[in-house]
Amino acid sequence: MGRWYRWTQVRELAGAKIGQRRARRHAGSLLDFPPILQLQTKSGCNGECVICPQKKIRDMFPEAAMSDELYRAIVDQASGERNLRGVGFVLQNEPLADPTLVEKIRLFRSRRPDRVTTFIVTNGTLLTPQTGREILGSGLDAMHVTCNGYAREDWEAINRGKSWDAFRDNLESFLSQDLSGVAVMMSFVRTNVFREELQRAVAYWRSRGFFCFIHGINNRGGLVDDYAAYARPADREPFGPRLRKRIVRQILGCCPYPFLQMSVLANGQVPVCTHDWARKKIVGDLNRLSIRDVWNGEAMREVRLMHLAGQAREIPACEHCDVFENVAFG
Repeated sequence: MGRWYRWTQVRELAGAKIGQRRARRHAGSLLDFPPILQLQTKSGCNGECVICPQKKIRDMFPEAAMSDELYRAIVDQASGERNLRGVGFVLQNEPLADPTLVEKIRLFRSRRPDRVTTFIVTNGTLLTPQTGREILGSGLDAMHVTCNGYAREDWEAINRGKSWDAFRDNLESFLSQDLSGVAVMMSFVRTNVFREELQRAVAYWRSRGFFCFIHGINNRGGLVDDYAAYARPADREPFGPRLRKRIVRQILGCCPYPFLQMSVLANGQVPVCTHDWARKKIVGDLNRLSIRDVWNGEAMREVRLMHLAGQAREIPACEHCDVFENVAFG
């Protein structure tokens, strides 16, 4: 499982670098379909984690659910694209809050029976036994379960608004089922405040035989309150992750996201990046344009050229973002 995930990371890095080279040759246009699609089939989340701006987003934007018409149009456009490598049914939300999620995954898989990787990222509190069984039968390939704690007190301090009992009961029930058809990974965010708690949680789930993916915190474009209290100073970060980030940055030269993936909100709008929570840079609308048109449109071309020229900070959505500097690919 860990080997599969690391190989996926390597492929993404290679794809982003190829995209950068194509963008240079074709004035920002990639002349192709995005390798990765991230779809927000329903906005919102059932929690308010300390490292996530969900409350602010609810105050800024109305909740929305993707229409069947729009979703089918996306599937129709993606069904014949050879360049597509992955579809994430998650974007700034808790995907299991969408009661139609399983149906949507099944529809996509029926149109793309090949190995386009489908995945979700979930906090696990809505992964009831019934939902778990349905997810396992949907054709989903991979699931990241965010698990940022081990003991009840600290877990609930990190994952505000969520139930520790629901999380543990749901996860234990899910893990008791046949998981041979899906890669399940425990995903942890490395923070400065809950460092020891994180270490205990990782040790426990590794003892259960699961691959644990630990990644750095990011400021969600500047929307996370008290970010400095949770972010670990670079000089206190473990040597391995620090070296990996340096190598990734050196290879890529600039942020990989504009060259690698397209994110689609429930209302059909396309933000410049999955990390543009405040929607400061909308590059297209799939209610009016095709995926290919947005991916190669003027707005995305301009964004790519500015990244390649070292001018990313001049893009409103990228001005305060620290993903490339502090997170890279974990």
